[in-house]
Amino acid sequence: MKSIKELLIKGPGPSSSHTIGPYRISKAFLEEVKGEEIQKINVYLYGSLALTGKGHYTDEIIKKAFSSYPTEVHFNLTLENLNHPNTMECEAVLKNNKTIKKRYNSIGGGAFKEEGKENVSKDVYPFSTFDGLKEYLARKNSQDIYSVIESLEDEDILSYGQDMLLASFKTIASSLEKEGELKGRLKLKRVAKQILSEAKEEKDDTNKRLLFLTAYAYATAEANADNEIIVTAPTCGAAGVVPSILYYEYKNHHHSLLELTKAYLVGALICNFIKENAAVAGALLGCQSEIGSASCFAAASLAYLYKLNLYQIEYASEVAMEHFLGLTCDPVDGYVQIPCIERNGIASIHAYSSYLYAKNISPFRKNKVSFDNVILAMKETGNELSSNLKETSLGGLAKIIC
Repeated sequence: MKSIKELLIKGPGPSSSHTIGPYRISKAFLEEVKGEEIQKINVYLYGSLALTGKGHYTDEIIKKAFSSYPTEVHFNLTLENLNHPNTMECEAVLKNNKTIKKRYNSIGGGAFKEEGKENVSKDVYPFSTFDGLKEYLARKNSQDIYSVIESLEDEDILSYGQDMLLASFKTIASSLEKEGELKGRLKLKRVAKQILSEAKEEKDDTNKRLLFLTAYAYATAEANADNEIIVTAPTCGAAGVVPSILYYEYKNHHHSLLELTKAYLVGALICNFIKENAAVAGALLGCQSEIGSASCFAAASLAYLYKLNLYQIEYASEVAMEHFLGLTCDPVDGYVQIPCIERNGIASIHAYSSYLYAKNISPFRKNKVSFDNVILAMKETGNELSSNLKETSLGGLAKIIC
């Protein structure tokens, strides 16, 4: 399994697969044609990249990446005869009128690959499932997941994780100061600042926690909708869930940055099993693969932070995903706003509840559904979803509210 660094990527919102991925593809293509005399660039978007590209500002980010050359972005709205629903073709027209053309897939979480080529990045982990992790820990006579990360990743993994986590916290803090309308035709108001004010005034402890988590999740999701810098966790569209949980523990419960970073990286490792065995792209498996994965990430981080045992960490992760199975990806008008912002808030609360279930309910009965089981179920469920419900804005809420 690949490094968790490939899961945690910093870049512009609102979509890891529709903005960060295409931006990185564009830069990679520029490296391929380096030294050529280029007259113009043509980019052809297919599938989900075309259908929701305007609302996701895909064309804007591509033109920014190719800013040194005249660039045209063409939208091909077909879903047929594609190897991947997020397909992008780059064409350099040279001054001698010859062309250089390459086709890429934006595979989720900001990652991409050239079509027809395998991912050449090295494997870091000798396992790719939760069961594999448990077997590895048993051989090492250990129960500490972070020790596995520390032993197998590069030496800078802790500082890398801290940098990504602090960047996420910075986004929250900045966004909580902002008001006004978000970009786009939906004319949606920023409300994170108002929710935070309500949280500070609330007397009931349960309601207070709910409002703080919502304020922090909305802050990231609103920043994401406005193309601000986001850290994928594991995607931009679901990037508010994990930071919300950990920022709450940082600001409200005063956990140390070291504790939080270790918990963050443990959650990322658990989430990486989903990326490895299913997907974290809404265009592939629906929003269950984004919001569901983020909820697993957050629940596992919280369980580790509070020193739950290995079974309880698995239980928290499994519960977090199981109850998002079948969740559709149906962004209204192609914007990562409705239902995406509210969904981040709900998922942060769900992740916290999943941790509480693992802490308080798991001792009563051994769960028959493993985390690996629920990943397989998520993949099968996503494959059976209609393409209209997988980030195309052709079904669900996107069809009803137009």
